[in-house]
Amino acid sequence: MRFSIIDREPFFETVRDNLEKMIKNTNCDNGIYQPLTEIRENEKAYIIKIQIPGIKKDDIQVELNENNLSVKAERNFECNKENESVLMSEFSYGQFVKTIEFAKDIDAEKAESEYKDGILKITLYKKEEILKNEVKKIAVK
Repeated sequence: MRFSIIDREPFFETVRDNLEKMIKNTNCDNGIYQPLTEIRENEKAYIIKIQIPGIKKDDIQVELNENNLSVKAERNFECNKENESVLMSEFSYGQFVKTIEFAKDIDAEKAESEYKDGILKITLYKKEEILKNEVKKIAVK
């Protein structure tokens, strides 16, 4: 698995050889990765977007426990077929578990999620008590 056509010093050859051996000996084991995430907030809700292209919708687990959101999924590496080798791959493989804790109470009954074009979008609405946020004037005596 050589990625460069430039000759390197012997030190780099040894490092590259060791890395190649390590990659070959992985037996297609999957690691752990963290997908890119965006969290936005408005007056009524939190909007969470997670980039997870290439994962089937049925393989995504989303759980809400009080104010903790947990998202789990896995993208498996396809083992090489006979007479085929991977020359380069920048894809992320393995499983991930992303847990996000929110400071404000979440209304679990109104929570929504949608998976489209490789983006998981989760909308968590704040509980009504939090939304009232009324300013109460106190008379000075």
